[in-house]
Amino acid sequence: MEKIIQARPRVDDSHLPHHLHPVIKQIYATRQVQNATELDNSAATLHDFKLFKDIDKAVALLQEAIAAQSRVLIVGDFDADGATSTATLMQGLAMFGLKNLDYLVPDRFSLGYGLSPALAEQIVSMQPELVITVDNGISCIDGIAIVKKAGIKVLVTDHHLQGESLPDADAIVNPNRHDCQFPSKSIAGVGVAFYLLIALRSHLREQGYFQHQPMPNLAELLDIVALGTVADVVALDANNRTLVHQGLARIRSGKTRPGISALIEVANRNAGRLSA
Repeated sequence: MEKIIQARPRVDDSHLPHHLHPVIKQIYATRQVQNATELDNSAATLHDFKLFKDIDKAVALLQEAIAAQSRVLIVGDFDADGATSTATLMQGLAMFGLKNLDYLVPDRFSLGYGLSPALAEQIVSMQPELVITVDNGISCIDGIAIVKKAGIKVLVTDHHLQGESLPDADAIVNPNRHDCQFPSKSIAGVGVAFYLLIALRSHLREQGYFQHQPMPNLAELLDIVALGTVADVVALDANNRTLVHQGLARIRSGKTRPGISALIEVANRNAGRLSA
C-alpha cells in the first residue's frame, strides 16, 4: 500500500517565543497554546480552586465530617476516571484524619450509571451521613433526591455537562455547571476531586488545623490524577498538561504507588520514559 505524506497547513505561531525551534512552535500552536506562560508546567501555574462554584460549601461539608468523624461514602464509577477519582478521595480524605470512609461503585448492568435510584436505595440502607459523588452526579437528579429524603447530605463532584436543571445536592463542584467560572472545562473527574482536596487543605490551614498534626502532601496523589486524566482522554489544555506533567514526573522518578508500578510492569513499559 502506497504511503502518502501530506503536509499540514501552517498556523500562526507568532505569539510564541522566538527561541523555540520552528517545528516545536508549530506543534504548540496547533495544540492551541495561547502564550508562553502555558508552557510552564510548574504546580504554581494551576488555576485557583476558588474559581469553582460551591467549593466553599463543599469544604464546609468536609470540615464538618472530619470534626464529627461522620460516616462518609464515596460513590464512584468503574471507568479509569471514576476509579482514580474514588482512589484520590479515599486516600486524600484519610490524610486529613477522616476514618469512617467507604466507597461504592455501581454495576452499570444492574444499577445503571452513577447515583441512580436503584443505587440510591442501596446507599440509604448503608446509612452514611455524607455521600460524595466522583465523576458522576450532575445528572443524577432522581437518585440524589432519594438520598436527600433520607436525611443524608450529598456533595457532588463531577465534570460532565449540566442538563436543564441541577440535582438538589448540598454542594455541586463541577466546572461545566452553567454558573461556574473555573477556566478548565476539560478537567477530568479526578482533577475535580484533587482540587477539592487542595481547597480543603487551604481552608484547614487557615483555621490552624495542622498545628497539632502533619499537613497532607497532596502531591503524593498526582500520579493517580495523571493516570485518570490521560485515560479519560480529556483535552490536555494548559491546566491538564500541568497536572499530567507533575504526575508523570513522580511516576518517572519512582514515587508512585504499587498499583501503577504493576500496571507499568504488565504493560512492559519503562517507567522512566512514560509520556501522556
